Amino acid sequence: MARKNQFERKLVRRPCIAHLREQLGYNQLKRYPFLYWTCPPDHGRVQPHVANAMKLDGYEKGVYDLTIGVANPIESKLFLIEFKYQKNDLTTEQKLVWNKAAGMFHIYPIIIKSLDEFKEFCKIELK
Repeated sequence: MARKNQFERKLVRRPCIAHLREQLGYNQLKRYPFLYWTCPPDHGRVQPHVANAMKLDGYEKGVYDLTIGVANPIESKLFLIEFKYQKNDLTTEQKLVWNKAAGMFHIYPIIIKSLDEFKEFCKIELK
């Protein structure tokens, strides 16, 4: 499991975040004048004292890897993006968030398994 998390971070999460930053830097995502994103730290498997410190800072199990909030005068959307590597699946806590979000208007939980999938998401939803 730790190895999958390492590959997920190196081959999916970091390249996708870099692509998002690049697109924003070059002003390529123009559909929404307001675009805010946040990404909690991913330390993989952490020692108990680090996990406790993260909890004290407000991080909870089930938080998705990337949250993007967008808005324009006509609509607003909230994308909850979870990066997964190969056949890695959502955790129990992530499934709870997925089930709650799936029934909400304008909240879109998404699983991304590659940089190409993320680029396609950006092209369809944000450009």
